[in-house]
Amino acid sequence: MELGFAGIIAAVIIAILFIKLIKFGLKIVLFFILAIVVSVTLWICFTQPDMHEPFSVNTIEYLFKINKDGSMTTTKQVTETVIKNGGK
Repeated sequence: MELGFAGIIAAVIIAILFIKLIKFGLKIVLFFILAIVVSVTLWICFTQPDMHEPFSVNTIEYLFKINKDGSMTTTKQVTETVIKNGGK
């Protein structure tokens, strides 16, 4: 009977240590993956900083107004933002 309790306690302790080891190993692996991703991103930013063409962004807003007689008035507002290259 004592051997059974000792075996259960030993199994629980081994399982806890195994789980801690796996979690610690995953943290190390995830840290290295994050470091690789950040370094590749920085490398791309320094080697090819102008990867995209000039572009424009259109923002469309619809404004709804309910009048006193129950009718509704709709107003459409378009805003265009253009981003250009400086010297090209």
